[in-house]
Amino acid sequence: MSIFNLEKISSLILNSHNILIVSHYDPDGDALGSSIGLYKALNKLKKNCYVYNRDKIPDYLSFIKCSNLIDCLSKIPNDIDLIIFVDLNDFERAGSEIEKYMLSFKNNIMVIDHHQNPKIDSKNAFIETSCSATAILIFKIIDHMQIDMDKELATNLLTGIITDTSSFKNSNTNSQSLDIASKLLDFGADLSLINSSIYNDKSIKRINLEKKILSNFLFDNNSKTGFSYCTLQDYEETNTTKEDSEGMANYFLHHMEVMIGVFVREIDDKSWKVSLRSNGYIDLSKLANIFGGGGHKNAAGFKYSGEIEDLRKDLNNKIINEK
Repeated sequence: MSIFNLEKISSLILNSHNILIVSHYDPDGDALGSSIGLYKALNKLKKNCYVYNRDKIPDYLSFIKCSNLIDCLSKIPNDIDLIIFVDLNDFERAGSEIEKYMLSFKNNIMVIDHHQNPKIDSKNAFIETSCSATAILIFKIIDHMQIDMDKELATNLLTGIITDTSSFKNSNTNSQSLDIASKLLDFGADLSLINSSIYNDKSIKRINLEKKILSNFLFDNNSKTGFSYCTLQDYEETNTTKEDSEGMANYFLHHMEVMIGVFVREIDDKSWKVSLRSNGYIDLSKLANIFGGGGHKNAAGFKYSGEIEDLRKDLNNKIINEK
């Protein structure tokens, strides 16, 4: 799916003055790299820009800086004339505050995203599902508008590409992502900083959490699924947060028998956030849609209420039926 008109995007941005950029809660490297990268680019055009995210920047992405990052409605200025949703296509993914805010917002809305099955109805939806990361779309906009690229901006965008391709290991890696990553390196993107921050700076408490997660690991040969979970008690006992379990679903894919990595974390009593990862075994976006979620073919997720064992059995059955 490709709905991407650079001229229309450029015109809408240039004719706006006070711009709010919104990315999804539980932000990853693409959400933050893309939204804050776009913020820095539009600052070069002397636009008044703000970035909203319900959640704080995770520690492992703390090298991505933004002076105008806001996390509550009371901090949003009253004169916003354009809202740009980045790396999401459903108001729900931005949080309940933004959902309520959008009920009364009457000015222009833009969506820049690479996910399938968009749920935001906007004439300014710019979606390219063939892109490995939203950061690639932001690069195209910056390049088209001839905005100067600097080292910090290039590092932000490369972070988005690296996280959404798992350092070019996922099957969504293509010639476009490699080409743009190369260009960002030429602009001075700090690959060493990105890799050390995301992959190498692992604390002892995170290792203790991973021990608990791996002790819950189960492999189902029929669905080829590697499944594990983490409870709120596990986080409390190891003095960790959800950030410390980031990337576990991808980690399970490193084992040759596992075709689908599933990591589940408890968000409330018997309420779970499910992350799905694969390398083309089945279309995970269709699987997640069955449970009311969404995402990409190889990376998707949903929320689930109930017993963890019921979830595992239900998921395995649905995967077997999808095959």
